[in-house]
Amino acid sequence: MWLKVIFVVIVLVLLYRIFGGKIPFLDRPNKELKEEEHEFGKIEATSECAACGTYMTEEDALIYQKKAYCSSECLNKIK
Repeated sequence: MWLKVIFVVIVLVLLYRIFGGKIPFLDRPNKELKEEEHEFGKIEATSECAACGTYMTEEDALIYQKKAYCSSECLNKIK
């Protein structure tokens, strides 16, 4: 009898999940930092160039001595 009840509950949970249902204790939010979404797309973090003040994405920045630079020309100005 109990095996039938457990089997039915498992089948119901699987069907619920297949059709897009969320189960709170199984679908915990991810603790990692997520990229921020905006109505125009994702928003990337930016940094200001230490030499000229231009803003660029952190992905495109050149890092030297814990400072961000927009190009090799700006980096060479400081050296």
